[in-house]
Amino acid sequence: MVQANEKGFGFLIPEDGSPDVFIPPRAMRGVLNGDTVKASVVPDTRKAGGFVAEHTEVIQRAHASMVGTILKDYDEFYLKADDFRVTQPIYIQHGPLKPEEGKKAVVKIIKWPENDNMMEGQLIEILGVAGDPTIDIKTIIRKYNWPESFPKEVEDQVRPLPENPTEADWAGRMDLRHEMIMTIDGADAKDFDDAISLYKYDTGNYVLGVHIADVSHYVLPGTPLDKEAQERSTSMYLADRVLPMLPHSLSDGLCSLREGVPRLTTSAFITYDRAGTLLKTEFALSVIKSSRRGIYEEVQTVLDGKADDALQAKYANQLPMLKEMVNLSKLIRKQRDTAGALDFDFPEIRAVIDANGLVVNVRKKERQNSNKLIEDFMISANEAVATHLKQKEMPTLYRIHEAPNHSDTEDLLNFLKAYHVPFKNFDLTTPIGLQGLLKSVKGTTLETVISSLALRSLKLAVYSTRNAGHFGLALKSYCHFTSPIRRYPDLIVHRSLKALIANNRDGKTIKYEKLALHCSQKERVAEKAERESQKVMQLRFMENKVHQTFDGIVKHLTAYGAYVELTPYGIEGFLPIENMRDDDYRFDANTMVLNGERGSVVRITDKMNVKVLAVDMIFQRLLLAKTYG
Repeated sequence: MVQANEKGFGFLIPEDGSPDVFIPPRAMRGVLNGDTVKASVVPDTRKAGGFVAEHTEVIQRAHASMVGTILKDYDEFYLKADDFRVTQPIYIQHGPLKPEEGKKAVVKIIKWPENDNMMEGQLIEILGVAGDPTIDIKTIIRKYNWPESFPKEVEDQVRPLPENPTEADWAGRMDLRHEMIMTIDGADAKDFDDAISLYKYDTGNYVLGVHIADVSHYVLPGTPLDKEAQERSTSMYLADRVLPMLPHSLSDGLCSLREGVPRLTTSAFITYDRAGTLLKTEFALSVIKSSRRGIYEEVQTVLDGKADDALQAKYANQLPMLKEMVNLSKLIRKQRDTAGALDFDFPEIRAVIDANGLVVNVRKKERQNSNKLIEDFMISANEAVATHLKQKEMPTLYRIHEAPNHSDTEDLLNFLKAYHVPFKNFDLTTPIGLQGLLKSVKGTTLETVISSLALRSLKLAVYSTRNAGHFGLALKSYCHFTSPIRRYPDLIVHRSLKALIANNRDGKTIKYEKLALHCSQKERVAEKAERESQKVMQLRFMENKVHQTFDGIVKHLTAYGAYVELTPYGIEGFLPIENMRDDDYRFDANTMVLNGERGSVVRITDKMNVKVLAVDMIFQRLLLAKTYG
């Protein structure tokens, strides 16, 4: 895949994970950002061990359509793509839709920039006036070409499904409807994949029940519903909406584990001793009825003993179980910590959107014990299922996270050297070594920066038919089992597990290699769109704060300036070096600081006061200036 730069050059990102290859402008002719290319490469004379692409051939275009703003060049209309790395204008051919200057629109590409041709496209949708914040999310949806509705054949398939399962559906299943089972999710969640239960024996042993929506009961292989879910592969969670993998009648209806109604599930029962050591796992098809729709913030308030009378009454029946769940969660986490599992505890920065689609606030969302216990229990269930499938040699999709190599940790090592952080006792290519480094800086001013660099040093987690383990979690076997409403790989895992429960070995010949790659690719697209939607909303929030000043913390330094996080919101802005007027700064790559000619020094983690100069929606960044006094 090609990652283009607006200055005309680019980088080839090899599929096999080998180092990036520089593509000079002459080899970028006809190549656009995101395209898949075949290239011939030669050694880079400017960089030892590096390579340069000499010739490129486009194998697959990244986008059949593009989103941008309609502009006019004399009598010709063209689209300027929102992706600033696509620098070529796309001239609009005559068609049924009339172009209007200044409108945000979508064009289907008719002619690509091959053989020095100009790009041409046909106008297929006008979204609204460029700059209108109410079309930001729709623009992102079109940019990533994600479907907003379901095909007719899918709607036809789901229409006859009942609102609730019947007794005929749960015949032969373990009946858990009268057990103490509950869900815990965010206040705004609508699709509830997972529910939990816990029983503690007099011996001190725990039996954790993780009950996951049995989506596979309704989504049968080869049906229109299954094919559409496979194509999407994941739900997309944008700042103001969800584009679900399954139709709403399933995703927040028949499959969602709502309070007080029966639902079909696949259950994992995991037994631990009093120290949190795993003793055994069992699996069963089941039917449950959730006793309580728990909300993270409410559960935490109750556990902290700060709930009012109404909230205490709401969770009165579940409170003893919740307290034991917190205890078990801590025991499980201690076991994982001993094994070397990494825990990056970054606050989540989320935009608050009103009914009109406009952002009204930006908040930092911290993880609490109520969040952590769900994470711990879901990881336990995922590991248990993956281990079982591996032992039984049943083909499935694993979630793998391979170890970084020494070149991956180069940026982290350079920072540690520059800021004199001891690291020689830690092998940063092992979980226990990286964990040791993170523990050594915990509570220091460098903790967040080093954690961020450590996270960036890791390889991406992907889906695979190979059980290569999970580096970040320090686990030998791992898969995604707990979210089949919103992830297709989880649905595959459920089918594999159900086949074993039924002692059906027919699935042992199924090949999933292409599906693994497809699901990994779709996940990346969804993640990019989700991040961009949050970033755009954050920038919109800052538009009415231009010329205001904020406390900030320096997070990263380059030869061009500093990236500064605005303390109140966690939003990051760019401070160009020319907007630091108290000195003439130069970046020292060895020490990773900005040195001023008159003795001033700017380091990562320094606090400073900054003014918001502008919100740049094209390059999606906040421009800052340093203030004084």
